Amino acid sequence: MSTLRWSTGVYASAVLVDRLLGFFLLPLLTRSISSADYGAWTQTAITVSMLMPVVLFGFSTTVVRYFSTTAVTAMRTRYFWQLAMLALGLFVVCGVCVTAFPGPVSHAVFGDSAKQPLLPPLLMLLAADAAADYACAWLRASGRIGLVAATLIARSFTRYGVVLALVVGPDGLSMPVWLAQYAGTQLILAFLVFCLAAAVVARQKQVSAEPTDSPDFSELLRFSAPLILLALLTWMGGFFDRFLLVHLLDLKSVAFYAAAVSLCAIPAVFHSVLGFTLFPVLSEHWQAGRLPEVCKLMSVAVRVFLFLTVPVALLLAIAGPRLLSLFATVEYRAEAPVFALLAMSVAAFGVYQILLYALLLDGRSKQVLGLAALAATVNLALNLALIPALGLVGAAAAAATSNILMVCLAVRLARAALTWSFPWQESLRILANAVAASLPLLLLMAYGSGSFAASALASALSLSIYLGLDWLRSASIARLLAKP
Repeated sequence: MSTLRWSTGVYASAVLVDRLLGFFLLPLLTRSISSADYGAWTQTAITVSMLMPVVLFGFSTTVVRYFSTTAVTAMRTRYFWQLAMLALGLFVVCGVCVTAFPGPVSHAVFGDSAKQPLLPPLLMLLAADAAADYACAWLRASGRIGLVAATLIARSFTRYGVVLALVVGPDGLSMPVWLAQYAGTQLILAFLVFCLAAAVVARQKQVSAEPTDSPDFSELLRFSAPLILLALLTWMGGFFDRFLLVHLLDLKSVAFYAAAVSLCAIPAVFHSVLGFTLFPVLSEHWQAGRLPEVCKLMSVAVRVFLFLTVPVALLLAIAGPRLLSLFATVEYRAEAPVFALLAMSVAAFGVYQILLYALLLDGRSKQVLGLAALAATVNLALNLALIPALGLVGAAAAAATSNILMVCLAVRLARAALTWSFPWQESLRILANAVAASLPLLLLMAYGSGSFAASALASALSLSIYLGLDWLRSASIARLLAKP
């Protein structure tokens, strides 16, 4: 348990550093480049995230699933290089497709065939992210969580430091030039991380006994294949609206929407860290047949996630438009309903991620795929129907609706897998406390100053009220989190 607590703390710290740096990158980019270029930057990032599971063939999860035990340690080096070569082949195929049809690809991604010079940096970033993600999967399987955290922090500082140097520099580089230089630094760092993982795997092979059992290569591929579809469906539910916004509206609209999403995605760090800790523990209890413990942990995880997320989501729903103008520029505008709906979407998706672990442990992968496909279909249909009439509000409404639908269906599936019920009463109490605590911020937004200092003071007061209301209860979540 102490090892688990240490690993969680290290990983959580690394994720927090990465999210904070990404958060402070928002005002840097929105003030240094045009809104159209910022829209192209975000399109590049989400396109890379879409192609990642295809290039890696789901190996990031497969490696952790099959190579985290000492029984197969001696086979790691062979599989490390075999899987890497397959991923390299898939990347080459992807690169050939992009370079063979640059015009249509550029139009599909950026809504403009003239953006073709951005495609080579995009491929470089895809190679860098895929190599780093693959290497970190092997480091995690080897129990080197400290190295995973160090890699995440190093990539974060390098990523944002290079962007700062290139974008704010005196030379005034065009976007294709500075994006290519940025991608080059990421590729070099990813190569170093890959070499580090290869060295760790090779060293473990030397000190380990021969395996008594090892997975077959075809078994690895069979396990990985459904993960690609699940990743793509999840991606469609979360990011396909950007591509529709590009073609139905323009890159500037994508920039405004992406900036709002960046603010509203702050609570996502909570379910990322909870998931990193929760899934291995749930798996251990599940394998041992301790299903009551699984139910208890799921309820605690949902309560903790909502306790941390709801006040932040409510703050963003209330003060989002003003925060966007403070952190970006006055050019970046999004209506209050956009922030409210996006906050609901992020909260719902986090709850779904927690419920997903129980469904996967119960072997309900086909139902999970069906759920993801249904959510993606609903999201696509709502985006096509709502964006032309409502713009950014329509895209946010589609995201919130599809994610809430996933949560409702996932709750039903979880109840079929376990004797478990969603903590509705506690969730409503958390929401009521958050609403009551938000009154100072609501009054400020309605009648008070719009300065950053006043907003920060009102937010701090609301947070204090929220914590105080919870602390008075015997089943206080704040006191649970404060325990050593």
